[in-house]
Amino acid sequence: MTKNRLNSFFTTLGGVVSLFLSVCAAQAADTKQANEDKPVAVVNGTVLTSQDLNTFTRALSASRGNHQLPPEEALNTLIDRELLFQDAIAKGLDKRPDVIHEINNQKQALLANVDINEVLHSQPITEQELRKVFEERVLPALKGNEFKARHILVKTEGEAKDIISQLDKGADFSTLAKSKSIDTGSAVKGGDLGWFSPNQMVPEFSQATATLAKGKYTEVPIKTQFGWHIILLDDSRPMTPPKFDDVKGQLEGLVQNQRLSEYVSALRKKAKIETK
Repeated sequence: MTKNRLNSFFTTLGGVVSLFLSVCAAQAADTKQANEDKPVAVVNGTVLTSQDLNTFTRALSASRGNHQLPPEEALNTLIDRELLFQDAIAKGLDKRPDVIHEINNQKQALLANVDINEVLHSQPITEQELRKVFEERVLPALKGNEFKARHILVKTEGEAKDIISQLDKGADFSTLAKSKSIDTGSAVKGGDLGWFSPNQMVPEFSQATATLAKGKYTEVPIKTQFGWHIILLDDSRPMTPPKFDDVKGQLEGLVQNQRLSEYVSALRKKAKIETK
């Protein structure tokens, strides 16, 4: 099983946990550095500290695609922000309703992230938990065959039937895919989709592919949410499950996501929620 197909199994983890953890890691670093905090500048009597500079530099770097600023430039940019902040306070901008609303929103986001950090770190994940998830969720999902197939995607059933008629008369599948398929990504490759596991495709597509013999195409159009498909099976082979150690890091993310989901669900059950 290729790395890309293995990674696709874990896409449901999303970026939610990683985003929260990255924010929390930054907060943890700030806490550690607080003991070493020292002044780096004084702006109109306001002291800016090394902790202020470190926090600001990380946020600025993240917003610029992890591009690191030279220390002097980072400090000058922090000073500029402080000057603008003081100017805004002097103008009373902090009293505007829209500004107050945004400040509260940012405060809620920060505290929610800190709470998530507490939840995820209150009970360390054990090796036993990870192996259980591996055996009960990963291995069963990766059993069976994976397929190498091509397809031609069109908008209407009539178009699909016409293409099947041309194939029945000996037309070349790849040539038709290049000229007819609206899936431009695969069309340029003659409809080639490469190797894929059933859970990487919508159910209708996977089920139809699984019924084909090697070298055969679907004799009737297959309808999915994307349109109408004609599928040609090039080959199939048993999937090779990954080794536990190779996916251990991703499994930790899966367990963290599950714990967080369960925790939020418990909060919802205890809460009085009214949507309008």
